Amino acid sequence: MPQQQAQSQVPAAADSGGLFGAYVPGTGVFDEFRDQRLGTESPWKDFAKRINDFGSEGLTNSWKRGEDMLRENGIAHNLLSGESEESVRRWDLDPLPMLISETEWASLSKGVIQRAKLWDLILHDCYGNQNLLTSGILPPSVLFSQPGYVRSLRGLPKPDRPLLSLYAVDVARDPNGNWTVIADRTETPNGMGFALENRIVLSNVFPETSKKLHLVRLASFFQELRSTLVSLASSAVDTPSVVLLSPGPGDKTYFEDAFLTRYLGITLAVGSELTVRNDRLFLKTVRGLQRVHVLIRRVPDGDADPLEMPTSNLVGIPGLMQAIRSGTVAVINPPGTAIAEAPAFLPFLPAISRHFTGEELLIPSIETHWNRAGGNVETLLTSGSAVVKSAFTRNLFPPALTRSLDQAQLDQLRQKITRNPEQFVVQREMPFSTAPVWNGSSIEARPVAVRLFVFANGDDYRVMPGGLVRSASRSDTLPGLSLHENTSSKDLWVLGNPANPPRVTSNLTHRVAIRRGRGNLSSHSADNMLWIGRYSERSESATRVLLEIVLTAVDEDSSSDLLPVQPLLHALSKLDYLDESDVAKFSGDFDRLSLLRLINSIYYKPSKKRPPHLDSIPDNLGRLRSLAALSRDRLSNETWRIVQNLEKIGHGLQPRSLSGLRAPLQQAILLHSAFNGTCRENLTRTESWRFLNIGRRLERCSWLLTLVEQVLSDHRLPPSAILDALLSVTDCTMTYRFRYQGAPQPLPALDLVLFDPANPRGLAYQLADLDQNLSELPQTNDERIIRPAHRTILRALHFVQTELLQAHDEKSEAVNLKRVQTFVTDLRKNLPTVAEQLGWEFFTHASYTAT
Repeated sequence: MPQQQAQSQVPAAADSGGLFGAYVPGTGVFDEFRDQRLGTESPWKDFAKRINDFGSEGLTNSWKRGEDMLRENGIAHNLLSGESEESVRRWDLDPLPMLISETEWASLSKGVIQRAKLWDLILHDCYGNQNLLTSGILPPSVLFSQPGYVRSLRGLPKPDRPLLSLYAVDVARDPNGNWTVIADRTETPNGMGFALENRIVLSNVFPETSKKLHLVRLASFFQELRSTLVSLASSAVDTPSVVLLSPGPGDKTYFEDAFLTRYLGITLAVGSELTVRNDRLFLKTVRGLQRVHVLIRRVPDGDADPLEMPTSNLVGIPGLMQAIRSGTVAVINPPGTAIAEAPAFLPFLPAISRHFTGEELLIPSIETHWNRAGGNVETLLTSGSAVVKSAFTRNLFPPALTRSLDQAQLDQLRQKITRNPEQFVVQREMPFSTAPVWNGSSIEARPVAVRLFVFANGDDYRVMPGGLVRSASRSDTLPGLSLHENTSSKDLWVLGNPANPPRVTSNLTHRVAIRRGRGNLSSHSADNMLWIGRYSERSESATRVLLEIVLTAVDEDSSSDLLPVQPLLHALSKLDYLDESDVAKFSGDFDRLSLLRLINSIYYKPSKKRPPHLDSIPDNLGRLRSLAALSRDRLSNETWRIVQNLEKIGHGLQPRSLSGLRAPLQQAILLHSAFNGTCRENLTRTESWRFLNIGRRLERCSWLLTLVEQVLSDHRLPPSAILDALLSVTDCTMTYRFRYQGAPQPLPALDLVLFDPANPRGLAYQLADLDQNLSELPQTNDERIIRPAHRTILRALHFVQTELLQAHDEKSEAVNLKRVQTFVTDLRKNLPTVAEQLGWEFFTHASYTAT
């Protein structure tokens, strides 16, 4: 405590005043900024001067770039499909990093590596000869009371690599400035991807500052991590397959899973995309089953294999444990490693360390007591500064802070511990150190904890030169250590020696051969890309129809101008945007205010009163964004930014007149055109792009056929006003006028919309493009047999390529129109089976069965 008082009296790092001049840490805690042990070598000194040079306004303006990057990159805690924009919790990052000198970092890293090696020894012993139990160092109940102890792994041959491949540890400073371990993370250590994204954002916001302070970069750590993952596969494998098993978009850390796989160049998969056959693990791809050699497990132990660990979740892989026992797949970390996270282990770690290594722990654990007979537990409970936790699993019940309990609650808690003492641990409450945090207008001190990350590289461990800092939301609270909690984050900067600046070295030990491989597209990813194409086209087509209705309705020159409105509304109803009862209200003269309300219900975010079976443009765009977020590795940055702007459609104030709808609808069409342009120009022609294009072409065909069918069913001989609307919706007006120079007639208009192969928005063009894309898909069956989905497209393409819409009189014209109507109706009914058949073949991997 005297040291802390000295800190409060001597503001060494804040000599320059400015934003840091008013920085006042709390009493009784260690403060990172006012750390006196380093004297003039404090890493905060130069940083404080540079931030002070920004000033409040400058820092606010600079940080806007960081917030834009966070928003553009879509960093969020959950990416659930169909979730609204408001329900997605954004990642909260503080612009001020936490600094640590290279000297102190070396000491901290040494302690973390020691702890990782110790836990690996403990895990090997628990699933091996159990020397800790027979020697009496560890009570059997600490191990066998663990719900995460996987008995089926007991007695397996000791692998030639560490059992604990990935490890994370939460540390914080005590009031004397000494690092203390708060929690170990061995089950599914997460946060590494968020730490990397934090670094990327801050390095872009403060490029000169990070360079001048000689910030140690993270790239070499991830290069080595990827090389290590690949090396875990058998040497006989030429191209090892590394897959990260994620719980899926419903999990709050899914963004990190997607980001890490993109950065490391490995495959992201959910449990349904993986299967075990003959004790080997396979990934379902559009080219069939592909062998998986290394699996990074990010699902909890209890959900990893539903065959051996009964669970209500469907995120695991049936048969995974048998594949692990057979040694056919390297799993990081294997199920069963979660036992190292149990707080009940902590009181025994010092003795275990001395037993295995003869060393004392370089970084002590937070003071923890586990005593079935009471002992020191009672002393801590009455001290008023203790935390009561579950002894074995974090999810059993939330921690209880004794000083926040009244006497009755404390007595009730004491009774629970007395009845079942082995289920509880009691830890002494420890104030965390504080660090500078920008609250939007000034810098204040808030408690922080740091998560550090380690991976096994051969027989040694490598520590990431940085970390994920968790800062409290207020100065009088502690930060939540779980990424599921609403806690702000900071980046951890390790500042190198100016005389020996860090360098990033390539992990490539030899020149690689040129490759233009197809890559591995999982079935789930292909399905996502198909629906990205469908949702984008579905939204654009509906927008074009709405714009045509608005343009028609605002022209009040004559009642005949309103003739096209009803068939367009009927088309919207067939595609589930409207009820037929809504369309019936506009059969004759109608109220334009009612039409405005109807269009607003489709284009703007619908109220809860809207029937749930009806679709809307915001709903489709929300689904588009969710799928695009899950497919970031397949889309360009420009495409992603356009998707984010598209999702904002329909979230503004609703216009009070039909004319007020014109501008937002036209702007939406421009954004859709930009999306189509970036997909066409920025995406490599891989199978991923091919499925996206198939989805877009199928949806455009469906819309075209629905519109044409409605026009032909409403009018035996469509009048010019309705043909004008059809040409306008399909963006063919200028082409028709240039080609025919007159009012539109039925057969020439239909020829342009349906039969002209040069019209990029016409049916013939869509069918020809579908034919090309379907022929380039991998053939999972006999290559000589054309798949049923492709046959449907070929028959339609043959019709539009061979039929000629030519008429010399009304009779021949009527015959042609009837033939076109029959073709359009039949194709519209058969088109949904195309997507269904593709799904059975490439996504479900089963034979198609007609219903």
